[in-house]
Amino acid sequence: MVRRLFRLVVCPRMLMPTWRRLSLGALLLCPVMVVQAAGVDTVSAAIQNGDYQDALTQADTLLTPSEQQALVPSERAELQRLQAIAHLYLDQRAEAYRAYRQALTLNGLSKASEADALTAVISLAFRVEQYEEVLNYARQLRDKHTLQPTSARFAMQAAYALSRFDVAIEYARQLQKLGAEDAFILQTKGLSEMALSRFKAAAATFDKLVNQPDVAPRWLEQAARAHAKAGSHQTARQYLARAHADISLYRTLSASLLEQDASQQALRYWQQGLQQLTRLPTRDEQLFLVQCLIKTGQRVAALNRISEVNLSEPDKQTLKLQVMLAYQLNHWQEVIDTAQVALSYGLKDDRMLWQWLSISAIKAGDYALADYALEQWEARDPSGLAERWRDTLELLKAKRAKRRDARLS
Repeated sequence: MVRRLFRLVVCPRMLMPTWRRLSLGALLLCPVMVVQAAGVDTVSAAIQNGDYQDALTQADTLLTPSEQQALVPSERAELQRLQAIAHLYLDQRAEAYRAYRQALTLNGLSKASEADALTAVISLAFRVEQYEEVLNYARQLRDKHTLQPTSARFAMQAAYALSRFDVAIEYARQLQKLGAEDAFILQTKGLSEMALSRFKAAAATFDKLVNQPDVAPRWLEQAARAHAKAGSHQTARQYLARAHADISLYRTLSASLLEQDASQQALRYWQQGLQQLTRLPTRDEQLFLVQCLIKTGQRVAALNRISEVNLSEPDKQTLKLQVMLAYQLNHWQEVIDTAQVALSYGLKDDRMLWQWLSISAIKAGDYALADYALEQWEARDPSGLAERWRDTLELLKAKRAKRRDARLS
């Protein structure tokens, strides 16, 4: 898009819409109606005849210190502007840029010539990435004359490049009023609103963008981000589905929602992302689902998922997580079975694992295992909690022995 806009600089006839409507002679002679100096007429005529180098030579002569004294400010300004035009015809953009700036500095141009010069210098300044200059000249053009869509577009892009997002949004609105709103303008406006955390406004802007034909998937994804930030999650997920978004984007949105304690929404995004996969979920993707399920209080589903992970790719952390979930759900035998596997993965010094195993063995009635696990727990926990469970175990063992003796008598 930018390359297309830059072409406006290459040919002076394309710099302004008025150049396409007027003949070159009419354009160059219009300022002469205001400034009737013979020197200006000569330079203008040379340009009209295509003698651009000759026009530059004549203008340079007229603008020498000895000759300048005979010129009024309006003549000097007009000669500088004509120099700029000749430089453009010769594809000397840097020289044209300097000449236009000098012409504008003199404050002697007619209204029409000043508008032409401002329009041209905005384009040239943008071409060399002088974005502050672009904004300065665009402001002058807007305040003194009529801001045309091309200049407003350059100003919007310059403001965005400078991270002046509020200014970029303002020029985007002006372009809308001028009837020049297109996909690129909506993109810039929406991204600027996102940068300023105006998420509802950004969502509305991207809604307009994605309803245009042939919208690229990345803009559907951007619309989804805006709606997710704005809290309109159902619309966000619809856009993600339309875009066939990568699982990484679902992960990013879900993780962000988890940080905001919006765990239910995080789970919905992640489940949709997993459903759209054309392959089996990776171990890491399944573990993130377990995390979402735990955050939403769905411990049974989380236990089932982590059990599946441990069947194929167990490690210390996932095994311990399965033990914890099983313990919280009073699945004593599963705690016993999984904890013993976890111990073989290098968790023999994990105090909590011995605690869960001890209590689960007591609850399951496996007093021999409980006795051993309590010894290990007591050796690693100075709090005294293990000793209290030891007392409980001894009481239960005594009750069991009493019942056994009763049956035998």
